[in-house]
Amino acid sequence: MSSSSRASFSSRLTEGEKLIEYLNTFTAYAPGDDALTASAFQAQTSALHVVQEEHTSKHFEYSKAALDRRKFFDNENNSISKLLSPIGANVRAKLGNDSQQYHDISALVKKIRGQRRITVTENSQEETISRCENSFGSRLIYFGDMITLLTKFDTDYAPINDRIKITTMQELLSKATAATNIVSQKLAVYKPLIATRRDGFKQLSATAKRIKDMVLSQYGQDSTEYNLVKGLVI
Repeated sequence: MSSSSRASFSSRLTEGEKLIEYLNTFTAYAPGDDALTASAFQAQTSALHVVQEEHTSKHFEYSKAALDRRKFFDNENNSISKLLSPIGANVRAKLGNDSQQYHDISALVKKIRGQRRITVTENSQEETISRCENSFGSRLIYFGDMITLLTKFDTDYAPINDRIKITTMQELLSKATAATNIVSQKLAVYKPLIATRRDGFKQLSATAKRIKDMVLSQYGQDSTEYNLVKGLVI
């Protein structure tokens, strides 16, 4: 997307407002195309202000839900990632390093840990967000598989540590699943705004370029008017 790497969306809107101000001061600016007038560009910019505000609001709600979810996966002492080592150690101590049970649990531990942490920012694209959500979904599945497997060990898995007892882990899985579902709900509202904002700014940038070309055509390359608008990053 043009210029998104050089300027934030908010600053591009600010640059767009400058373009409108300049156009309104130009003498006899007559593009001959209603889409290239100052008023039309103002309407386009105003509509994007609304989209930007909505995007910011829904991104905040999604981010907050995602942060709340992390306490069940990573951020607290009883989170899934913090239980993997003591679970593995218990099975290894009870059944041995070479046992099939430990081999199976170890494989699930590696799968859970192997889900790379992906940071989602306000400007993240849909692909990045999807990879992030898929990672959490996979960790949920693998942790559920681990609980199912440990349950089948029967009396061979009877830890003293309350944190890694079957009932405690089932409760954690339930809470992590509920938190993930909330994130999915917030994402369902937020995700369409990513495309709406992206497409809106793409159109704004294209219109701004046409306006600059029209100013160049009407006033000349060395004109004060063109020098004012040519460097605006929109």
